[in-house]
Amino acid sequence: MQALKSLGQNFLTDRAIAARIVSSAGINPGDQVWEIGPGKGILTRELLAADCSLTAFELDRRLEEPLRKEFGSALELIRGDILKQNWPQLLAQYNTPIKLVANIPYQITSPLLGLLELHHQYFSRIVLMVQKEVAERICASPGNKQYSAMTLRLKRLFDTQILFEVGRSCFTPVPKVDSAVISLSPRAVPPIIKDTNKYLLLVKLGFSHRRKTLRNNLSSLADRDSLEALQLKTGIDLNRRGETLSEEEFIILSDNL
Repeated sequence: MQALKSLGQNFLTDRAIAARIVSSAGINPGDQVWEIGPGKGILTRELLAADCSLTAFELDRRLEEPLRKEFGSALELIRGDILKQNWPQLLAQYNTPIKLVANIPYQITSPLLGLLELHHQYFSRIVLMVQKEVAERICASPGNKQYSAMTLRLKRLFDTQILFEVGRSCFTPVPKVDSAVISLSPRAVPPIIKDTNKYLLLVKLGFSHRRKTLRNNLSSLADRDSLEALQLKTGIDLNRRGETLSEEEFIILSDNL
């Protein structure tokens, strides 16, 4: 079956990689697991071998019959776009946290991460194959060129880690980008933030123009005198760029703005 470029399909072909992904997710018998984009079922087989309760979401209607034929009632298959599902309705069915394990189409990465951020409390572990550059952005440290608003948005909720990289030759068709498997786990000690919405806005503005200083990027949020007072109170130099600030410093600015 030919992969569809319009769906961002690059099928994983290395069974050892699929087994390593499932092992990394720590699947236990009876765990509630979601898979997004099962494709030809290489990861699905490894997940079901771990004796979990698996729900898979597949957009490509050509794959529905082969998947149902191979896995039958062992797999709950939902044929449709994961981004267009009624997430609150789906998640309300579960009385235990879900593990998400998937080799996702890379073109849905950003909106999917947005949904996972919104519904984070329902997931006990997320293990995803993503573009290597995105993995580095999610797990970046201050001062790194990959450090971004996405880094801080996800870091607020999850402990993030790059588990391992995956070569292009492990897919068909061979993609034009490198890949990596990441882990997102509920943060052991969540940060204390007085006003989450204000913090997230501050982070967004702080990275809105990467080459500009915080003072310039925050000018739409506060006037010059207020920003000068904020700098004096916190001791944080607003002539720095957002990419140099730690999470703790962004929280301090947010709490004192």
